[in-house]
Formats: sequence, structure tokens, C-alpha cells
Amino acid sequence: MPRSVPVVQVDAFTARPFGGNPAAVVLDADRLSTLDMRRIAAEMNVSETAFLSRTDGPGSGLRLRWFTPTGHEVAFCGHATVATVHALRENGGLRENRITFATAGGPLPVRVEPDGARVVIWLEPALPRCAPYPGELVDVLAALGVATFGGWAPPALTSDGDLLVPMPALAPLRRLAPDLGAIARVAAAEKLRGICAVALEGVDPGSKTHSRFFAPHLGIAEDPVTGSVHAALPVWLRQAGHLAGDGEVIRFIAEQGDGLGRPGRLTVELCVERGRPARVRVGGEAVTTLTGRLRLD
Repeated sequence: MPRSVPVVQVDAFTARPFGGNPAAVVLDADRLSTLDMRRIAAEMNVSETAFLSRTDGPGSGLRLRWFTPTGHEVAFCGHATVATVHALRENGGLRENRITFATAGGPLPVRVEPDGARVVIWLEPALPRCAPYPGELVDVLAALGVATFGGWAPPALTSDGDLLVPMPALAPLRRLAPDLGAIARVAAAEKLRGICAVALEGVDPGSKTHSRFFAPHLGIAEDPVTGSVHAALPVWLRQAGHLAGDGEVIRFIAEQGDGLGRPGRLTVELCVERGRPARVRVGGEAVTTLTGRLRLD
């Protein structure tokens, strides 16, 4: 009999189907090889496919891996983690409201918090770092097709390998028509995971930021909503003087995906202690859009 696996597709960072970022989730990947996972990710052809398997390591005893359609394994994927926890919860596999996954990037704690009729899934990754970008910015400008960046923050390189660049306003961000081939060349030369352009305003009046994320070399021309980059975003904003407060949790709403017709909304929290970022959380909702089985041979 041909092998097959159950697959769930979930839209993350949205409460409505066809919004946010779709991720495919395989909840039982124990018998899958890495090659199987790469083939499944290529077949599903969403920005990331998540694979959950049992492990003897610390934490919840669950290992989580993520692959792009081109077969690249990433160390951390926010939206596919939200999708996985949502699928686990719907399928009765989540016994508690807190779970820690073993991942290639280290332990990844996740918390589920009911909020009235909503259920918010919170990622609690290790605090990202942001440092001045050491590469040639003229190449980045050319790849994005802009003459200048916004002056409200210096471009920064995150510990996940993402380049954060400030845009002057929301309108020029939405007009961006980047040269994806040039972005792929810059990313390869500088060993970047992706380039994230950020405006310090949103479509919705209550939002603080709007972002667009490009990673064509990974098979992701433009990502609808990128949870992992939003873990670094508050650290960058704090360093640039745009998140005030000390000894408290600073919370804001971030946007992404509107230009692709897949609006996503993320709640971002930064805990500041003694004037410095101490912890970060990124939260959002999710909705299942597809369930089925995928034949492997």
C-alpha cells in the first residue's frame, strides 16, 4: 500500500481564511526522512511546511522542523509554529496551554492564551540581537529599487540573518517593486536569510509598523507574514528610540501582507528590564483552511 501522511493547512496571524500566512503542517513526521520532508514541502509549495515528530530531548518531547519549497531547512519559522500549535489544539494533541519544541535553533516555548472568543498563540523565542549592517547598502537600495532609506533607524542585521531596512513612510513601502534576482544575489553574497523593509506606520490607525519581507533565494518571493522577523523588530525599534519604557511590557500591533491580499496582524511584546530588552513575545491567531492526506509513493 502506498505511504501517505495527514496534512493540515493553516492560515497564521489571521482569524479569517485567506488572510495571514499559510503553512502546511504534518503532525506525525516520525517515519519521514529528511528527503520526504523536502519533497512534501515542495509539493505543498507554501512559504514553510512544518514537521512535528517525537524526540527524547528535553521539553515536551516534540521536535519541530521547517522547510521551504526549495528544500531549505530554516532554524526558526514563526507563522508555521503558530500553525502547528493551532493544528495540535484542534486535533486534541495539546494537553496544556504551554509547550516547548525542540528545534534546530534551540528550545522554542509557545503559550496558548484564550482571550474571550479569541485564542492567541504566543511565540516566546530567545531574544534576538540586532547589529549594524556590515554590507554594502547601495546594493540593497538598488535591489529594492529605492533611492534612499528612511532616517528613523539605521539598517540592522538580526541574529537570524535578516536585514531590517527603514522605509520613509507606508506609501513608498507599498509601492516597492524589488528586483528579486538582485535581492537573491545580495542575500547570497551577504549570507542573508531575507530583507525586511519596514515603515513606522500602519494601514490600521492602531498599528505601529507595516513590513514586507523578501527571500527569493529560499523560494519565497515575498512572505505574507513573517513571525520570526517580528521577534527582532521590537529590539531594533528600542535601539532606535521608538519604544519607550522601562521595567514594563511594551506592546504594539504590527502589520504585514496587505499588498498581497493576505492581511496579517501580529501582537508584539517587549519586556524591558534596567533599560535593556529582556524578553520578546510574538502572538497571533490562526484558522484551518484545509485537511487531507498526501500520498508519498
